[in-house]
Amino acid sequence: MAAKDLERFLALLPTSDHKRALPLYEDVVRDMSTVGPILQELLWVMSNHDDPQVHTPHALLTAVAARDLLRLTRPPGGLPLLRFLVRYNFSLPRRSFSPAQADAAVRSVPPSSLDEGTLAYSRAVYGRLAEQAGILLARIAIDHGVEAAGHLAVRTAFADLGRLGHNLVTALAHVEAAEALEPPKRFVPLVNLGRLQALHLAGAEPPKLPPPDPGRSDADVSLLADLVEDGSFDRVEGVLQALALEDRSDEAYRPLLIAASADPGFLGHTMSQVHAARLASRYLTPSENGWLSWKLYRTLTSRFGYPEFLRLTVGESLERESVLAALDASLQFRSPPAERTLRQALESGVSLPDVLARIVDAYGTWTVGEKDHTISYLNSALQTAKFLGREESLLPLVIALGKLPF
Repeated sequence: MAAKDLERFLALLPTSDHKRALPLYEDVVRDMSTVGPILQELLWVMSNHDDPQVHTPHALLTAVAARDLLRLTRPPGGLPLLRFLVRYNFSLPRRSFSPAQADAAVRSVPPSSLDEGTLAYSRAVYGRLAEQAGILLARIAIDHGVEAAGHLAVRTAFADLGRLGHNLVTALAHVEAAEALEPPKRFVPLVNLGRLQALHLAGAEPPKLPPPDPGRSDADVSLLADLVEDGSFDRVEGVLQALALEDRSDEAYRPLLIAASADPGFLGHTMSQVHAARLASRYLTPSENGWLSWKLYRTLTSRFGYPEFLRLTVGESLERESVLAALDASLQFRSPPAERTLRQALESGVSLPDVLARIVDAYGTWTVGEKDHTISYLNSALQTAKFLGREESLLPLVIALGKLPF
């Protein structure tokens, strides 16, 4: 019976029948093993978000961010976030486009070489042929793999990263959703991504990327941090290229992630854009990674360096339960302030993964506006804290929790 209930609920997700779906969800989710299948189904369903009044459909961006957040905890922790995601899904205007329709459309296109497919996709995108672009991108995934399609889509976004970086972030979210799904559901986010790129990048011109210049500088992240803090940007590009050539492009974003943590931008968009660029680096070539990181270092901020007052020190030994109780209180009521309780927890020996999980679990008690944006910003901040490591985790966590309107 439980399996049939889950099947019935998943079948309702692409519909607008929330009156039947939501009570069924409350029954189904009592079995923690249903969380994974629900999240998987939401990825393709929410990629169908289509609202002519909205320039950037945020549904899939929100779903991918929420999925990443939920990976930081374990059910029943995080279930309020999943509940919000399910309710949010039923509020969305969307196109009626099923995996079966996507599969039929994509398989109607004959196979081609990667070069031929790339050329055809570029012509469709820059010529505003939205339906053709979407089908071609998914066909490339069939013929050459999702990573090849992902590389093409992220590289195509270079023509215009978008207002607040939305074109780059959108490309990454759709590619990550496609990677998480199996055919034919995989084709839905890819087809929808192709459509979006054709609508947003029509008439744009891809930048001409210079080849990396080996030997210009050392691949040294510490040197990079010193250079940006000193404002010696005449030497920064060489270090970024050296890191890209050594396949260390994600490390190249460390100083920029610290800067974005301190100044995350409107609704956290700067933070989200740098986080997305770091994740997108695995799809890109060294020259592409060097170009993207250099562009973001030049355009996103001018203030670099980790604030000394947010560095961890050797804390006093405190009882674990009292430390965690204070942390939970600060996450729910803002009292005591999160800066103090996060510091106490980390300096008292509470592991960073435990702290991140408790933050995700607290989300259900927050009353926030612009939830699609705050989920993306929260995920970027928590994933950045995880990437930076315990010693530098306080900065993204404190700033994010100070800015999120809970």
